[in-house]
Amino acid sequence: QTGSKIGLYNFRPSVRPIPMEVHISGFAGRHYCPRMATMNKPCYAAIKDHSPSKPVIIFVASRRQTRLTAFDLISYAAADQDPGIFLGCSDQYVESVAKTLHDESLRHTK
Repeated sequence: QTGSKIGLYNFRPSVRPIPMEVHISGFAGRHYCPRMATMNKPCYAAIKDHSPSKPVIIFVASRRQTRLTAFDLISYAAADQDPGIFLGCSDQYVESVAKTLHDESLRHTK
């Protein structure tokens, strides 16, 4: 022990410098992967309901799950005929950034 205190800090929304709403949803399921897959569509619906034009943070357990969740959210947006719903910028800007990407899957999601 180095003498530093390590822990989880949770600040109430009322003491944050930027107003924040917290929405927590639970999903039953025994196995991790199927449970995570069932959470993506309700997550997309919650974003559209609670914060259609403001930033959202979604917490997942791993980098792999981050990518899977992002691709599912993108595909739900595309199915709604609004693939740029989460971008918040012009198509020209997206194109200019996409040209600089090295990851093929990221380039494909533009």
